[in-house]
Amino acid sequence: MSSLRDYLFGYGEGDELTPQEFLVYNTSTTSTSNGGRCCLWTVPSGVSFAIFEIWSGGGSGGCGRCCQQGGGAGSGGYAVKTCTVSPGQQIRICAASSGCCSSSTSGINGCCSFVCSLGGGGESTWEAKVCGGCGPSISTRCNYFGNCYSCCSQCFCCGGRSSNTDFCIAGTQGSAQPTQYCFGDAYQVAANAPMTGGGTRMGPNGSWGRGGSSFFGNFPGGGGLSAQVKEGQCCCGGPGGGGMVYVVFY
Repeated sequence: MSSLRDYLFGYGEGDELTPQEFLVYNTSTTSTSNGGRCCLWTVPSGVSFAIFEIWSGGGSGGCGRCCQQGGGAGSGGYAVKTCTVSPGQQIRICAASSGCCSSSTSGINGCCSFVCSLGGGGESTWEAKVCGGCGPSISTRCNYFGNCYSCCSQCFCCGGRSSNTDFCIAGTQGSAQPTQYCFGDAYQVAANAPMTGGGTRMGPNGSWGRGGSSFFGNFPGGGGLSAQVKEGQCCCGGPGGGGMVYVVFY
């Protein structure tokens, strides 16, 4: 009877290839717009194949002032890039920056993650990229949750799509649950990135005055929550979570 190893590269009878791995990731929750985390990888001797799993950054939520609420931002996307590589080839790998602490009521889109071959070892140049997640589909505004009984469903959006990859799962858009009462049982929902634990992150309900780093998106690639403010202060939107690239090579 065949086993799983019979179908995996490097595990055939007589093969002596040992898979190796490393991560490039950005988990910062204190320094926003930090440029992400990058490294330059030179393919070592004896390596001929690599798999890159890529997560982009999540969108940032919107800011809020007195009596304002909004929806959660969308997640980054997930993609896989597989390719042959050659010793001496140089590959730049960048995990997305965590998002900005947004001062816009509509939030902002997240940052991209990418893998880029710079050539060397006889290989060509190429780039595989996953775009960042979308800002909230529901812009922050006064007493948003005080005008209807219906809720806005989640949907797939253009955020988190990829280019030059083998497989991609786009990001999911954030949402919100309204209520007819001002700051009653309303809440917002920010999306977590594909292939990560959990599906959504729920924001608080009631009379809050919060935003910024307390509403940061989950790592990797989670969307940030919008500020939710009843008092007179102004709070910025929660930044999106940073990105990650997982590399396995043989």
